[in-house]
Amino acid sequence: MSRAVTRQMAQIRAALISGDAQAALAAIDDLTRVAARAGLDEEARARLEPALAELRALAQASLTGAQQAADQIRAIVQAARSLQTYDSLGRRNVMPTRATAAQRF
Repeated sequence: MSRAVTRQMAQIRAALISGDAQAALAAIDDLTRVAARAGLDEEARARLEPALAELRALAQASLTGAQQAADQIRAIVQAARSLQTYDSLGRRNVMPTRATAAQRF
């Protein structure tokens, strides 16, 4: 791999690890440009594939983590809404919750 391709791969990896999607996309675009300009032979592709597989795994892990975080935030917001008893004017708010009834055996 050329030094430019290695540098771009490192930038993509760092952006994925830090969770910076915009930087990751920009670095991927730069990698595509560098690879298209320099061209990749079969040997370079074979050496590049394991690194690309690692980047794919990092991107998937980042996506999964972001989805889990969004789900947690949704759950927190829903829980907070169900706990609000009075609005700013002092009127009672009733928000139904979907709590499962306790079962005793």
